[in-house]
Amino acid sequence: NTDFNSAIFEDTTFSNCVFLKPNLSGSKLFGQSNFENCEFIDAKLSNTTFGSHRGHYKECLFERCDFKGTLFNFTKFTSCVFVKIKLGNTNFNGSVFASCRFVGKLKDVEFNGLYDTNPDPSACLQNVDFSEATFGEFVTFNNCVLNSCIPPAGTSFATLLYNIKANDPSVLSTGSRDRIVLT
Repeated sequence: NTDFNSAIFEDTTFSNCVFLKPNLSGSKLFGQSNFENCEFIDAKLSNTTFGSHRGHYKECLFERCDFKGTLFNFTKFTSCVFVKIKLGNTNFNGSVFASCRFVGKLKDVEFNGLYDTNPDPSACLQNVDFSEATFGEFVTFNNCVLNSCIPPAGTSFATLLYNIKANDPSVLSTGSRDRIVLT
C-alpha cells in the first residue's frame, strides 16, 4: 500500500521485491531501471512511463495491475508473466518481449516494434505465449513478427488479426467488431 504517486526513479535496481497494492500512478522510470525477480500485485501503474530507453524487467510477475494509459518506451521484458492486467490506451513503444506469458483479456494495447531499438521486426516478440489470453478490441501488432509466438488457445493469429491499414501490411490488429480498414 505504499504511495509512490508521481515518483521519479532513475538508474535504479530492484531485486527480489514484492510490490503489493502500491500506487505508482504517474510515476516515471528512466535510465537503466532494472527489476529482477520482482512481483507487482494489484499495483496501480496507470499513466506511468516505464523504463524509458533501457529499462529491463527480468523474471517479474505483474498480477491484476492497472496499466491504463501507461507508456512503455523501449523497455525489455524477459521471462515475465502478466496475469489479468488491466489495459487501455497502453503502448509498448519499441519494447522487447522474450519468453513472456500473458494470461487474461488483452484489449486496447499496441505492441510496437517500429523504433530504432528494434531494427529487426522479429526482435519485438520472441517466444511470447498468449495461449491463456483472449484478445478483445484493438490488440495491435505494429511491425512485429509473430512466428515464434503462441496464439490464444483454440485460434490462430491469422484468424484473430487483419491488416488494419490498407497501405501497410505490417500493422495487424483485432480492430473493432466492425473490422474497419484505414486508408
